[in-house]
Amino acid sequence: MKTEEYIADVMPGGHLSIPEKVAKGLGLDPHARVKVIIGKVEQERGNHVLSYEAKKKALAIKKFISDMGPEDQPFQGSTSVA
Repeated sequence: MKTEEYIADVMPGGHLSIPEKVAKGLGLDPHARVKVIIGKVEQERGNHVLSYEAKKKALAIKKFISDMGPEDQPFQGSTSVA
């Protein structure tokens, strides 16, 4: 089964629209039956939305950095030589 993933707005009456590019990519004809799996996308900090995988990776990186000891932290002092 071919699949496509996209973000859509719920229209009045609870309807969803499938973008033409997605419909063509799947070879859909009008009135074709499709399987739909939906989940609510939460917006964070303005218009930036992260996918579940991107958020999971970002949190792993944040945890890795917070677990670093002082000897592992990047140098933040002056690099000039007197």
